[in-house]
Amino acid sequence: MWTHAMSTLRCPRCKGALMLRALPHHGAASPSSPSAATPRVTSEVWIEGGAILCSACVRVFPIASGVPILLTYATALSRQTFNAWPDQFRRELTDAGFALPSDTPPKGEEFVAASFSTEWADYDYGSTLWTAPLKDRVETFRAECGLRDGDLVGKEFCEIGCGLGILTNEAASGLGATAWGVDLSQAVFRAANQFKNNPHLHFVQASVFRLPFATDTFDFLYSHGVLHHTWSTHEAVKHAAAVLKRDGTIYVWLYGHADVRISVVRQIAYALEEVVRPVIARMPSPLATAVLLPSIPLYQLASAAGQRSGTHATRYTAQQALHAARDRFTPLYAHRHEVDEVEGWLTEMGFEAVQRVSGDAAAESWRLAIDRNVAVRATGRHKPVEVGAF
Repeated sequence: MWTHAMSTLRCPRCKGALMLRALPHHGAASPSSPSAATPRVTSEVWIEGGAILCSACVRVFPIASGVPILLTYATALSRQTFNAWPDQFRRELTDAGFALPSDTPPKGEEFVAASFSTEWADYDYGSTLWTAPLKDRVETFRAECGLRDGDLVGKEFCEIGCGLGILTNEAASGLGATAWGVDLSQAVFRAANQFKNNPHLHFVQASVFRLPFATDTFDFLYSHGVLHHTWSTHEAVKHAAAVLKRDGTIYVWLYGHADVRISVVRQIAYALEEVVRPVIARMPSPLATAVLLPSIPLYQLASAAGQRSGTHATRYTAQQALHAARDRFTPLYAHRHEVDEVEGWLTEMGFEAVQRVSGDAAAESWRLAIDRNVAVRATGRHKPVEVGAF
């Protein structure tokens, strides 16, 4: 993490200010040359390992591989990182009363984290993402947001569910933002390593239900294909919107019922998925992989058919097919919604300009995904977003 990120981060438990303690010889990365689109940052020191402290909660949040683990509960990785610290470093903190957070995780969140950590573990950075060229995804991202080069200069951008960080990086390097990528899974560690030379780009492991930011922090908040994988999509959208500035913009893409209603075949497939998915989601990862391996040829055939019909730009490799199968069958939650339902949520939250986003401006390979599901953008919030306990 970059040291200047501390001015934005807050305790995910109490929203109080945080303190940074870097490990000795933590290592440092040299920032890349600033682009014309982004202002220069003056304090550019990369912290590979250390601790972030909340004196009010007396909690310590480890930094692992340059990523702050700002969850309100301990994980295997946070414990491992804590125990690997030099004895003196750890003893100074424990003697002062600091301990790892020990709250109860939001419902089902540990299953969600495990599922997506496995799903993205072996996915390669390359020229394609899903069944389309990467350039198509970037073009569609800009269309979803309604943004062009430099539109976010001097602005704060946050992606909830950033995965490998490809679009978070685009927000910083292409659109000029100071960009934050938040993810529950361990994909965020790969993102931080991939893009660590950009001091305008920050990655954090955190939950959408306990975001480590103050209210009114971001100018633009983006989340595509993520919030429907929580126990409550509605609550997840509310918690995300709470860290947005009053004049900020939020964009969400969610699974839609319309995508299922297209044909009887899809309706049957969805009904089967609803039965099978919760079972596979609770399996140990190796067993889930074994169960899904026979589906690889089926996904490859489907992508080949999609390529012929024009809905897919490329065919799945075996790795991509397994990734797609995992994405379909291993998440514990995969809610579907209607456009007017989500528009109603955002209106209730106080957004004055709420609109459905059309796929017309997106890359051709992504248009159906936009039009058949829920893609909504909203701005101009006139009241605080009230969030409750999870």
